[in-house]
Amino acid sequence: MKKKLTTGLIAAMMFASPFVLPTIAKADSIQELEKQKQELESKSNDLNSKIKKQEDTLNNLESEKANLEGDVKQLQIEIDEVVIKLHEQEQKLTESKEKIEKLKKKIEELKELIAQREEKLDNQARVVQTDGSSENMMEMIMTAESLSDLIGRVGVINQLVSANKDIVTEQQNDQKTLESNEAEAEKEKVAIEKLKGEIEVTKNNLVTQKAEMDDKIVQLAVQYDMTEDEKNTFVKEQQVVATQTSVLSEELQQERQRIIEEEQARQAAAQKAAKEAAEQAEAAEAAAAAQQQQQAKASTETPAPSAPQESSQSAPASSSNSSGFIRPSNGVTTSPFGYRVHPVTGAHKLHGGMDFGGSGPIVAAQGGTVMVAGYDSGWGNYVKIDHGNGLQTLYAHMQSGSLTVAPGQQVSQGQHLGTMGMTGTATGVHLHFEVYVNGTRVNPASYLGM
Repeated sequence: MKKKLTTGLIAAMMFASPFVLPTIAKADSIQELEKQKQELESKSNDLNSKIKKQEDTLNNLESEKANLEGDVKQLQIEIDEVVIKLHEQEQKLTESKEKIEKLKKKIEELKELIAQREEKLDNQARVVQTDGSSENMMEMIMTAESLSDLIGRVGVINQLVSANKDIVTEQQNDQKTLESNEAEAEKEKVAIEKLKGEIEVTKNNLVTQKAEMDDKIVQLAVQYDMTEDEKNTFVKEQQVVATQTSVLSEELQQERQRIIEEEQARQAAAQKAAKEAAEQAEAAEAAAAAQQQQQAKASTETPAPSAPQESSQSAPASSSNSSGFIRPSNGVTTSPFGYRVHPVTGAHKLHGGMDFGGSGPIVAAQGGTVMVAGYDSGWGNYVKIDHGNGLQTLYAHMQSGSLTVAPGQQVSQGQHLGTMGMTGTATGVHLHFEVYVNGTRVNPASYLGM
């Protein structure tokens, strides 16, 4: 008896044992997915650091460029001022040249006048040498015919001597004026030429500095564009990593849910097998006991032929567990839960809910508390309800302005939530319905009895 019972229990354990190995394999799969997720998160953090560094560099370049542009403006103001001064000096130089030309003309006139005086003095000197001896002077005085004639002759002699002295004095004064004018003209010309040269040098230096700053600004602009391009590259790479991380998180959640479901199925199968083995063992034990009792009774009575007794066993009654959910829409199912090619993005990814096509009202599949009643770029207008015990439902893509509930509101089963639409990321009017168990999306069909 005990041997048969033990045999039944061993059979039950053997029936349940094949479910253990897949669980271990799935655990390894989760560890690998977790490792990949950690690597992506590490890469994302590294990209965030690079993006932050590029943004800091861009800010510094913008600040440096702004400072340089301010310096260039100031330099341009200084250049304009120097150019104005240069024009003023050029005007003065022109005026000075005109003055020098007038001085030169006056100098030439003085030279000509001096030359004429020199010639006159030379002639008078020759006359004095030939006719102007003291004897001749005395002869002129002595031969005077009268006193008045004498006085006249003495006056002539005095005038002649005085005229010669005046000529000599004028000659000396004109010579000094000539030399002074020539020196003044040359001095003014040299001073203005020097000033003009200094201003020209200053202008050239300022222009050179401006050119250098302009070149530096161009270099900064090129560096800014390169840094901006590098930043955009990092941002695009970050977006790719974020997408990969999101997909990986979805796969990880599905893998965990699959393991939970497989473990639950394994335990249920093991319990069922153990129960069936125990029932078979009990039945065998009861049959053996009945046979022993019959044999004992036959040994005390005259045996009589009898037909063998057959034992009958009925199959266990099956029961179905109801989730208590109702359909959120009367529309037909257009896309079930599972992996598919996304109709908008074209990506092959998990469809985490069930789509109902058509149009019409959307109702609560079960009573609960409204968590969200608003808009999301992906879900469009949507409602999320908490039913307690880790169970939640989501209703997406509702028509604009059709929401009839608000966050925190208590709703009952079948209560109107909104109208089917195509807000958010959608290609047609439909309801996207999701069921969450402890934060993980599961197949809604099992809760709707489909």
